Amino acid sequence: MLQEKAGEKTTDYGNTVVWLEPASGTVRANPVRTQVGMSERTFTPHVRVVPVGSTVEYPNQDPFTHNVFSTTPGALFDLGAYASGTSKGYQFRKTGAYPTYCNIHAKMAAYVVVVNTPWYAQAAADGRWQVTNVPAGKYRLTIWHERAPQVTTEVDVPAGGLSGIETTLDARGYRVVAHKNKFGRDYTNAGVVY
Repeated sequence: MLQEKAGEKTTDYGNTVVWLEPASGTVRANPVRTQVGMSERTFTPHVRVVPVGSTVEYPNQDPFTHNVFSTTPGALFDLGAYASGTSKGYQFRKTGAYPTYCNIHAKMAAYVVVVNTPWYAQAAADGRWQVTNVPAGKYRLTIWHERAPQVTTEVDVPAGGLSGIETTLDARGYRVVAHKNKFGRDYTNAGVVY
């Protein structure tokens, strides 16, 4: 559940990411190859969760050029400008939540959340989520959403699984802040910067 400002209603539960890490020791997850498409000047999906070492492809499905980049330490990249019908990718090697943008279209933004566990999920539109095949044991449960501080709590998963976990994330302090282009400057009025 997201706690919103008075009078506001949550419409983006599906952007919530949940993962479990063992309370002690480590576990490895197999990297995947997945996509965040670009269509109608929008990244789809807006949030993608992947294990460490995974590659995210950014296919350009618009009839014009895009330029995907991130200036976040741990996933600093610039895929350059590329045309419609082409795709470029980036391998995410460190855990974290990495915003990605288009250097040409100022309103385009997405997140890649990179986790170091095979036990992760993205919430459904109603906020419900399910992480399957979790062995019995003690875990750190982390819940992330771009509009709220991340919450981590300890859980003890029994052999039969655990259900009914409810957590509230506080989104009341969130405010939209325009991001900078890949050069660290404001976008031009037209939003076109190469």
